[in-house]
Amino acid sequence: MNRQMLFIGLALALGLVAAAPFLTRPGLPRQTDAELHVYRAAELGHLLRAGVFYPRWAPDFYFGYGYPIFNYYAPMTYYVANLFGVLPGLDIVGGAKAVFVLGLVLASMGSYLLGSDLFGPKGGVLAAASFVLSPYIVFIDPHARGALAEHFALCLLPLSFYAFGRLMRGVGGRWAFAGSVLSLAGIVFSHNLIGLVAAFLLLFYWLWLALSGQRKRAGWGWLALALAACVIACFWLPFVFERSAIKLEVTGPGHFDFREHFLSWTELFAPSRVLDMRATAPHHRFNLGVAQWTLALLGVIGILRFWLRRRDDETRDVSQASPVSRNTSFHFSYFVLAGAGLIFLMLPGSQAIWERIPGMSYLQFPWRLLGVANVMLAVCAASIVALVPSRRWCIGIATFGLALVLVTALPVLYPPLWNPDFGGTSPYDIIVWEQNSLALGTTSTGDFLPVDAARAPLVPMPSLIQSYREPGPIDRVNRDVLPDDAQLEIVSQGPLHDRFSISTSQAFILRLYTFYFPGWRAYVDGEEVSIEIAHPEGFITLQIPAGEHDVIVRFEDTPPRTAGWIISGVAWVMLGLSTLIFGAVGHSSAPDSLAIEQRACCHSFRWLAGVLVAFVLLKVFVIDPQDDWFRYTSPQGRARA
Repeated sequence: MNRQMLFIGLALALGLVAAAPFLTRPGLPRQTDAELHVYRAAELGHLLRAGVFYPRWAPDFYFGYGYPIFNYYAPMTYYVANLFGVLPGLDIVGGAKAVFVLGLVLASMGSYLLGSDLFGPKGGVLAAASFVLSPYIVFIDPHARGALAEHFALCLLPLSFYAFGRLMRGVGGRWAFAGSVLSLAGIVFSHNLIGLVAAFLLLFYWLWLALSGQRKRAGWGWLALALAACVIACFWLPFVFERSAIKLEVTGPGHFDFREHFLSWTELFAPSRVLDMRATAPHHRFNLGVAQWTLALLGVIGILRFWLRRRDDETRDVSQASPVSRNTSFHFSYFVLAGAGLIFLMLPGSQAIWERIPGMSYLQFPWRLLGVANVMLAVCAASIVALVPSRRWCIGIATFGLALVLVTALPVLYPPLWNPDFGGTSPYDIIVWEQNSLALGTTSTGDFLPVDAARAPLVPMPSLIQSYREPGPIDRVNRDVLPDDAQLEIVSQGPLHDRFSISTSQAFILRLYTFYFPGWRAYVDGEEVSIEIAHPEGFITLQIPAGEHDVIVRFEDTPPRTAGWIISGVAWVMLGLSTLIFGAVGHSSAPDSLAIEQRACCHSFRWLAGVLVAFVLLKVFVIDPQDDWFRYTSPQGRARA
């Protein structure tokens, strides 16, 4: 077996350790954002089964009035959940859970590849453990928040840095180029906000490497960034040009004001808190992880010490070996500076920056940068294997580092139990959930409510709800205002269209319980007619003349959506051609010469694997049976604050 594969298997095992609660428990929590992500995935599944490949309109959201969430919220995780959902034994809830598991595995594998690329396999294992077992990645995002889309985007970030770094160094060949494009596109297509953060970080990474002597490959790096944007133009172009069609009021005073969510130094660097198993939403700390920042700090101090010693030796004309090459130093220094900058942005002292940079307020929570900062800390932690020239000491440091990460992660490896029965995910179930949770459209503030719905109803229409309860087509017609002699029959009905046969002796206004949004068009006997918006509710209405008519109301593409599809299609062709050209111009795909140790030592693998196996056995057979080790169960009705 390839020795490198042994360490990759170890990284995979770390990802599975992090995903253990999802793998060993049925269902998903009902009191976190996981609920709304499951319902979004379920709605997308209903549309896919109806033949709508890329929907922008969710017809069953907001009490069945419709909601343009897929036009504005990155949908990739919902597609992946539906792919898993068709597997035997899995439904859409299991599909969403599988996305959480896949994310943790990709987080571990990606951070291993990133750390190994710079500091060898032992450094890769430390990077994988540091990132995937950091509190934000292993607990806060997937369990405390249930933020499926954000979590998956964060888990892809190490892979993107790995591919982009190799591209800029001229190693990895066409696969590094394609990986750079697809990983960044995947992040943006998974979560809007993390996608923007990732794009800016990779842009600065490109600029940093270009200015530090890697100008020859700067053009390929820029092309990768540009193609990543163009590949998903079908998503962001309509967002930009149709931004004015929705309210999108997610900033300002209150819970979503970033000023309310800065972290203190003490919380940021504190150890993870033991969780209360009885609490519905147990109090936890937004922290980096003690092992994560400790190992990163040791790595930075150690390499700085070598750099300073080498500079002194050069002034005395004395040869001194450096733990890392000059090129690796450029990459490492970026992660150090980026990590420090991200940590600062989570502290109150950065408030002026948040207030002055346009758009930063949309991040809402400065602690959202914890996961991104942990990518930087993982690379810094990996560097500690380069501090000593002795192989024995190197193995010892790596083993100690892995053990430290595993032990300090124990409090966040025991998320509170949840009800194994998630419940139904039919369109009617979604509407009932909206009534109970008031998260209309699966958003907390009606983020994507059409701007014309100035006073959207806060209750469902009884006739529409009754239609959802019964088999057959959904009847969205307001029949209370039909003329007495008018006859209206539903000829066909789908997620994005309604067709009626109407017979009437007098002209009247047809009123539908559907919000108007750009893309809705109406046709009477094959001729397009104007849609009039009913104010203040924002419903679709249209004039029906006397006589017998065939009426169609359907959702179509707008010019920005069509342009987005054209750009994306051209970009995919360019990606294929560029990848072929990249491979033909002779870029190396040989192993990276920057890594200190590319031939993994079986001895070090045995030590690292032994630590992980011992930890798993200790956790399963000793710690798990104890109810009060690394977790707490409060008395009934007295949850810990």
